Amino acid sequence: MKRIAVVVASAFGVAAILAGCTPAVPVAGAASPPEVTAATTTDQSGRIQSETFAELAAADGAKSTDDLTVRVGGDAKVIRAAEYKQESAKKGPAPDVLPADMQAVYVTSDETWPRVMVGISTQPSKDTTPVVSVWVQDDVDTPYQLRNWAHMVPGATLPAMPGPTVGAEQLALDSSIGDTTLQTVMDNYLELIRTGKKSDLNATFAEDSYRNQLFANRDVLTKVAKTADGKYVDTVQPVQDGSYALATADGGALIFAPVRQTSSVSVKDAKVTIPPADAPLVDGKIVDKATYEYRDMIVMYVPPAGSTDLPGVVAAEHHAIRISPDGAK
Repeated sequence: MKRIAVVVASAFGVAAILAGCTPAVPVAGAASPPEVTAATTTDQSGRIQSETFAELAAADGAKSTDDLTVRVGGDAKVIRAAEYKQESAKKGPAPDVLPADMQAVYVTSDETWPRVMVGISTQPSKDTTPVVSVWVQDDVDTPYQLRNWAHMVPGATLPAMPGPTVGAEQLALDSSIGDTTLQTVMDNYLELIRTGKKSDLNATFAEDSYRNQLFANRDVLTKVAKTADGKYVDTVQPVQDGSYALATADGGALIFAPVRQTSSVSVKDAKVTIPPADAPLVDGKIVDKATYEYRDMIVMYVPPAGSTDLPGVVAAEHHAIRISPDGAK
């Protein structure tokens, strides 16, 4: 029985794919009417950030998520746990660097829950782009938690946002901009990912390295599977109750959307080999099939009505959290 190597990259080389100079975050846009004020003060948002990164630092030092109890949760905690596992491999990759220094912080003006706070970090190094971090407060009695993060894609620019004392309007995904809704924009983008670069939807979004790398991985893995009379299958699913949107100063919107993906390779009369760096993520015995589970994060800018610009991904992340013979539990 022959053995083939699965070349699924657990995060498709984030440093390489997302490296490059990213323009600085623009200054805040025009203020909203005086009666509108931010739901979170500058002092409060500063405290949330400092407590979050102190909690992360403790967890990183212990290589354990046991310390991630108050300010870090959801996908962020799941992803960090997977990163600690991978780091445990010989010459395993270090967890993502999440800078505590912020270029800008976006808060909502809404007094309802759940609500979000977004931070745009400084550039961690010359080889990686700034990180977009998303905090969520589920209700009035629970603290803001870091739920997800994503590196900016090369060449992306962020739109101007209302200032931190004013806050941005938090939008429902069924909100309309022009003749389409934010939900439709995200649905179309995820359908583009499912269908591939030959889809007619490809021309309706600005270019981004995130989907281009997903398409390249799909091509490679399809060919790998065919060499052993097997097949490659992937799935892409939104997380509706974890998606949020903020209005931009220009009348557009930023969408923050977690996504679940799986990538599965099966072969015949052959064995699948997992790369050493991914081996700590294996759950079960891998023989002739391997399914990678990913927690992705997409930040999408939707231009205002009347703009000639296309909607485009400004930040994205692709994190493997588990590898199994059968897929999600």
